[in-house]
Amino acid sequence: MADRVPTEGLDYIVNVLLKNGGSPANLYLFLFKGGTASTVPGASATIGTMGGTFAEVNTTDYPGYARVAVASGDWGAIGDQTIWSATYRGAVAAQKSFAAATGAGATAINGFGLASASTAGVALYYSNFDDTTAIASLALGDIVRITPRFGLGDAA
Repeated sequence: MADRVPTEGLDYIVNVLLKNGGSPANLYLFLFKGGTASTVPGASATIGTMGGTFAEVNTTDYPGYARVAVASGDWGAIGDQTIWSATYRGAVAAQKSFAAATGAGATAINGFGLASASTAGVALYYSNFDDTTAIASLALGDIVRITPRFGLGDAA
């Protein structure tokens, strides 16, 4: 059970806040494989180079896969959010559905992330699923649904 705002995500957020960097119109949910159902990519991980066995899911792993947009209006009110037993300031977005699998996929999916773009972009967040259970495989027509929760703060 883990989550992480990687260094490139922190840099991106600080740039938007302090240097008048442009914020994206949408964020994008992506799925990742590798590691275990209770581990996430390291702090230095980027979407292109997550390290170790981690990588973004692809259309071989999940036939029909594509990132899913999360618009700014999809996020609820900002307030205290419990994420992995710690309280942060953040928000929960409306549940999102990835496209139905157009075939079987045998690669375990261990978590999700938020990115700044529909392809490539900056990894802003990585998290395992809240039950720390991987999606072991997909069958034709299976749909992955995620209700993203994001927060920042000192959990100590």
